[in-house]
Amino acid sequence: MLFVRTIIVLLALLSTNWAIAKDQVPYATQINDLMNYHRTTPTIATSGALSADGVRELVKHGFSTVIDLRTAAEGTDAEKKMVKSAGMTYINIPVANDGVKETQLEAFKQTLEQNSPPFLIHCATGSRAGAMWTAYQLNNGVAPEIALKEGRASGMGSGIEKKVTEYWCAKIEGGC
Repeated sequence: MLFVRTIIVLLALLSTNWAIAKDQVPYATQINDLMNYHRTTPTIATSGALSADGVRELVKHGFSTVIDLRTAAEGTDAEKKMVKSAGMTYINIPVANDGVKETQLEAFKQTLEQNSPPFLIHCATGSRAGAMWTAYQLNNGVAPEIALKEGRASGMGSGIEKKVTEYWCAKIEGGC
């Protein structure tokens, strides 16, 4: 009888953990075929460009929405077809290397609010994805040192970090 109870408790624990984890993005050690992949939050990850293998990896790990920050000249049409044919939602918010603009940030916020997680935010290298995450966090009141640290950990490079910092400093009363 004790053996049966132990098995029931173990199965309940395993199913509870699976139910919690199924809507979460994997850690970098759990995923293949995605350049510069980073787990930003339990439901958001960032990366560089996607390949067909990368799209299959997203499906395997239960991603629902892909937010592509690349411009049309970077091959968004082909990716849109791959992502949609794999059953995921594809959103394109083109961000150039000159930084995140207010309209792009608003579109990003709406995308997170109106679509299902888990989300992959990506660009060609991951730098703009990290920058968008930083701008979003700053806009939500996260302390600049934390938002910037998270952005760097999510792939933001130093060139676009400067642009995000300039954007934020111009936005707040009294500047930085």
